[in-house]
Amino acid sequence: MTDNNTTQTTVDEILSVDGQNDEDNSKIFEKPWLLEIDNLPDANRIVGRDDKIKSLAKNLRKMRTDEVPDNIVMWGETGTGKTLVARHVCERLEVTTQGTDGSIVTAYVNPDPISTYTSTFRKIAEQVNAKANDPVDVPSLGLSAEHYRNKKLWPIVKKEFPGGLVVIIDEIDKHDEINEILYTLSRAKSKDDVNFPVVTIGISNDIEFKGDIDSRAQSTLQPNHWTFTPYEEDQLVSILDNRRDAFYQEVLENNVISEVAELAADEHGDARRAVRLLRNAGEVADEEGCEIVTADHVSEADELVEVELFMEMVKGTPLSGKLLLFALTRLDRNNSEKEWFRTSEIHRVYQTVAKDVHVEPKGYNRALELLNKHVTTGVLESKKKEGGDDGKFRSYSLQGEVGSTRRGLISSTSELQELMG
Repeated sequence: MTDNNTTQTTVDEILSVDGQNDEDNSKIFEKPWLLEIDNLPDANRIVGRDDKIKSLAKNLRKMRTDEVPDNIVMWGETGTGKTLVARHVCERLEVTTQGTDGSIVTAYVNPDPISTYTSTFRKIAEQVNAKANDPVDVPSLGLSAEHYRNKKLWPIVKKEFPGGLVVIIDEIDKHDEINEILYTLSRAKSKDDVNFPVVTIGISNDIEFKGDIDSRAQSTLQPNHWTFTPYEEDQLVSILDNRRDAFYQEVLENNVISEVAELAADEHGDARRAVRLLRNAGEVADEEGCEIVTADHVSEADELVEVELFMEMVKGTPLSGKLLLFALTRLDRNNSEKEWFRTSEIHRVYQTVAKDVHVEPKGYNRALELLNKHVTTGVLESKKKEGGDDGKFRSYSLQGEVGSTRRGLISSTSELQELMG
């Protein structure tokens, strides 16, 4: 029989922060925030991107000298430093110009699956007003994109940041209305009668998306295209060494950083993955009550990283989209000799899964649309076959490891958690 008083006391002790700091509970981490993915590191912790940092700084400096800066689109695999470079230089630009007659403001937008043309300009207006001395209210609903720009954005920039505005748009390939957004920002002077510089920095992990920027947006934006190459293993070692002080001294076994760097180098030199893997290895050691992080902890953490990365990729995906992926993992597990599965096969299993979790299944055309969105985000790969006895059909294949995909789906979906017990 459970002692309720004992259980209550244990929970209270866990939740209590009186007389102690949460970080003191860890024997592994001293400054865990240094390993947070969204942490913007100091300049001396940025490795291997000096040329890109200097080039971007020189370009944005033109905003201060009445020259015309280039709009830029950065391309490269995940974790190659694109966002880091853009945010670092823009942060220094704000600091350098603060308090001058030409102060400059920047905004960072990372589109989610439900981002729209209007919500993007709302987010930009919100960020600019958050940095203003005399902000205006920016309602989350009820205004048009034009209203957000002309009443909530441009007047604030003109009054408080006359040096201009820089907009960083991350993952531009995942935004359905990116062409309209790029066109509007690049035509701000003529379209909205703006008399200060507006510079756009677009970021994409998909090099093939370059052709999806339509000719109208290309013509007005006229972007300078920058390619970011993957980090080499020795650069990843330096990146991780520069975050070693996230841990207490002598907590990391000698070969841990080299082991993490080697694994990340195998995954197209992804620095974000390397930092995440190092953090997860420390968390595994911490949870096991160990005082040293070893290569075994790295191996355990490697599988967890795959699940986490997948969960990030499907974050914000509607339930039907997740159930379609789950149906594909079921097909994959039950047909180990097959790699590709037709839309009709996936839809048939999806209908069963949807009914199992008491959800009305979507029709075939909507399922096809959701599957193609997963192709856009890199979760799936697709191919079309024409002719032959079967006529035209499209097939899909999982990009990641099926076990990690299933665990990520179950972890991120309460309905699947209940279904799987």
